[in-house]
Amino acid sequence: MNAEATTQQDTSDSTHADLIKDEVRIYFYPKIIFLLPTLVFCLLASVYLQFFGSDQPVAANGTQAVVEAAADDSASEQAETEANSSPRVTVTVVFMLVFTLNLVVMAFDFPSNRFIALIAFIFLAVAVLWILSEKSPELLGGIGDFLASIKPEANVSFYWMMSVLLGILFLIMYFARKLDYWVIKPNEAIHFHGLPQHSKRYSAHHMRFEMEVNDIFEHFWPFKAGRLYIRPTNEKHEYILDNVLNVRAKNEQANQVLSALQVQLREDAEV
Repeated sequence: MNAEATTQQDTSDSTHADLIKDEVRIYFYPKIIFLLPTLVFCLLASVYLQFFGSDQPVAANGTQAVVEAAADDSASEQAETEANSSPRVTVTVVFMLVFTLNLVVMAFDFPSNRFIALIAFIFLAVAVLWILSEKSPELLGGIGDFLASIKPEANVSFYWMMSVLLGILFLIMYFARKLDYWVIKPNEAIHFHGLPQHSKRYSAHHMRFEMEVNDIFEHFWPFKAGRLYIRPTNEKHEYILDNVLNVRAKNEQANQVLSALQVQLREDAEV
């Protein structure tokens, strides 16, 4: 009987030790994280224009064909140049729409689905007007002629530079997250911050976590981000972590880790 009790106690202690090893790391990011769709589009646009949107024809032997134009063929050359630049114009217009939508998401909070419908309707209307101005400008009259005359154009070097610059910022942001983050364990919560790094420990007993999705766009764009409130025990100060990625899962994991402490306390009290 004593052996069985000892075995059960050892198993319980082992389980508690395993629970204590569990931890949740909570990182939060600046608003620039929501520019990831712009970075992805710049990379795709760079590859497309570099290999599939070349302005000059390629000969069958794989070398660049030399285009020699006479003075009397200036009109045909201009038409050919406009035709060759159309991929760049299309890519640039799409880039402007994606980048503008990114800025709208970062600049304003959209707590309701109605705002999503409004923004989607506006961007759809702009896209339809631009397509009509390209395909059938006569349907829009003077507005169609005006829109058709606007041909923004950026070459492949622009998209490569944007990709490199945004990529560097994202790398800096990835390593800078180590300057301020939380580690939640069953018996304590540790706040690491500063350079050199400092740490402040809080008792996990009765610690409260609350989640808030204050922007629908940011929650689905594309990281399921949100705001997390951390209320340590016997502390007047409340910590607000904005732009926590996959905030619902982090909130559930933190509560599960803290619930392990409650189970351990109850079992110890019974013993």
